Amino acid sequence: MTDRTTIACGRCGRDVSSEAPRCPECGADPRTGESAYRGRDADKARVCEGVGIRFAAQAVDGVFLLLVFILVSYAVYLVMTGAGEFAVVGEEPSSLPFWVAFLSGSFLYYWICEGVWGRTLGKRLFDLRVVRVDGAPAGPGRALVRTLLRPVDALPAAYLLGACVIWLTRRDQRLGDLAAGTVVVRPRMVPLERLNEPAARVIPWSPGG
Repeated sequence: MTDRTTIACGRCGRDVSSEAPRCPECGADPRTGESAYRGRDADKARVCEGVGIRFAAQAVDGVFLLLVFILVSYAVYLVMTGAGEFAVVGEEPSSLPFWVAFLSGSFLYYWICEGVWGRTLGKRLFDLRVVRVDGAPAGPGRALVRTLLRPVDALPAAYLLGACVIWLTRRDQRLGDLAAGTVVVRPRMVPLERLNEPAARVIPWSPGG
């Protein structure tokens, strides 16, 4: 049941307290959707983010997934050892099932997190969000395309191809973003005179985005 003290912001759609004077996401009056920064020389906007902060978020996600993989693998190993699975002397267990499980789990992690919430744990830590180029939520379909192309963007190593494409595109999009029609954004204060400039890389607010 929805909390009656919570309302959806009229500008970005985020659930906020009905008593809040300003939405923490977009900086608007949540009741009217109008910017709380009117009359000033800047406004809060969604700005496309480049390689640096996205690499940091990716590193956090990588460490998280690796820790989960190690813990789960160790637990499975203990269970299999107790069941006598490795009783044959000299027989080395195959690591293939573990790697298949890790890659499958990583795929589901990125797809579900970005498709449902628009962000992974790493992106949440750095206040990043995946949205469509028009500001609407990415959704499961576009998140699926984005996730399927992660291995391509990761070529030849350390997401080098993806980083090069980000540097070359106006909205800082990797190949997965270009195919899915998505961008990675972060709320920032932007001078009013720059809001409509292409170089500002501003993505419009969209309710529910």
